Amino acid sequence: MKKQSLIILFVLFISFWGNSQTIFEQYADSDDVTLVSISPKMFKMLGQMSISVDDPEAQEFLEMVTQINNFKVLICSKEEISNEMLAWVNKEVKKSNLEQLMSVKDAEADVTFYVKEGSKENYVEQLLMYVNEKKPSNGNSLNVNGRQIESILLMLEGNIDLNQISKLTDKMDLPGGKQLKKAQSKN
Repeated sequence: MKKQSLIILFVLFISFWGNSQTIFEQYADSDDVTLVSISPKMFKMLGQMSISVDDPEAQEFLEMVTQINNFKVLICSKEEISNEMLAWVNKEVKKSNLEQLMSVKDAEADVTFYVKEGSKENYVEQLLMYVNEKKPSNGNSLNVNGRQIESILLMLEGNIDLNQISKLTDKMDLPGGKQLKKAQSKN
């Protein structure tokens, strides 16, 4: 009886530990994905740098970036991983009580943005962006480093000004930035 109880506890512990892992941690060492992860320490270092910037736009960009505590992007071309990413997003939305900010569907991709409201108007604590690319029939799909893209998951955490997000995605040339700009121009 004790042996069965220990086995049950072990299985519960393993399943809890596996479920507590984020999708980013799960695929951190996988060759099937491209992962970009910028730690809070890097953002803190950026904020502590004394850079004299004459260009007001560059200064604005630096101020915006220093408000970000966590930045992660996961890019994959495998349908199975894309499905896992979407399942993780759906769980995260429920678990963290995120609300859908906008959804953009066009010929190139379906893009959905989720946010957790911040302390000020137009600011968020967390932003999730999930992009599911639609593969064109002519085979000219989007490629990153020679890999065909199926899905992209972006997570930002910090004190994020929503009005600046499209500038950030534009400057970093992130997929999904074009759809965000389109959505903002419609508002």
